[in-house]
Amino acid sequence: MKFSFLTKNLDQHDFIARAVAVVAIVAAAVGLGLLFWRLSIFLPLVFATIVLAVGWRAAAESVARRLGIGPGLSLLAVALALVAGLAVGSTAFGGQLVRQYDEVALDVPAAMALIQRLVEEHPWARFIETFVLELDYSKAAAPIAQHIGAALGSVGAALATTLVAIIGAAYLSADPKGHVDGILALTPAQQRDRMAAFLHRSGGALRQWMLLQFYVVAMNTVFAGVALWAFGAPAPLALATISGMLAFVPYFGSMIALVVGALVALPHGVDQAAAVAIAIAGASFVEGYLITPFLQSRSLSVPAVVLLFCMLAFGALFGAMGVVLAVPATVVLAVAYDVIAQPSGG
Repeated sequence: MKFSFLTKNLDQHDFIARAVAVVAIVAAAVGLGLLFWRLSIFLPLVFATIVLAVGWRAAAESVARRLGIGPGLSLLAVALALVAGLAVGSTAFGGQLVRQYDEVALDVPAAMALIQRLVEEHPWARFIETFVLELDYSKAAAPIAQHIGAALGSVGAALATTLVAIIGAAYLSADPKGHVDGILALTPAQQRDRMAAFLHRSGGALRQWMLLQFYVVAMNTVFAGVALWAFGAPAPLALATISGMLAFVPYFGSMIALVVGALVALPHGVDQAAAVAIAIAGASFVEGYLITPFLQSRSLSVPAVVLLFCMLAFGALFGAMGVVLAVPATVVLAVAYDVIAQPSGG
């Protein structure tokens, strides 16, 4: 009788202990989820800083090997070369680019107003508005000026974010080993080998990805610029740089560049809009389906369906910045999965 009471008491204590453990785990998960949600703006900035630092360090190491200088001087040399390149580019094309971007800023609202007027005047639009949806297109279409003003207002925040990323990347690229050692010191001893392998392999994968993206952006800009110039498109230099920068974002970037180019050319005529769309689409096709797959076959390749869903997921979590960083984040996650799935002795 006495032993049965003790057994019952121990079972009760065990149940309470397990319940407390479950509650603690749930509370920790909820806390981490809330922390993740609160840091939804901060996390992409940290990852962008890491990506920038990896690229900066890779370029500096290449310069150090070629010139036989130390890592500190090579980092400074890369930074000065970028500043000099931007200065030369601004001197040579700055005025022309500013004028063409002003033209883009005027042509896009004009094209939207033209499309809105054509839709409102079309008989089918009137039928849908009257009998089906009862929409007022003049109210449904948001003013373009308001969107442009919001975009211009976010330029300051984007510049501030970029400055923070550059400063953070300077610290990381100057002493990568010290930061890696700090991460390993915080890692449990039994998992340090895996963490070290993950950091090494993810750094190499990010370097390959950044080199590939450099070629992608450069080739898309050149191809689009040549095609736009050949078709006599308006603002060819501005549209070529827009197409090149948006090529940084797979799939969606090319579509956005095509739409922007067509809108810019639409006030100059439907045939001009079609020519611009063909030029940008052709440049994206040559770069995306002929050259980029060849480069990927020699470096890294992420399955298209995985990349697409990861872009949607990161876009839902972190907005536009998540879409931009989705590809390198997917590369890092693929490395992490491979490291975790590898047997302990492998």
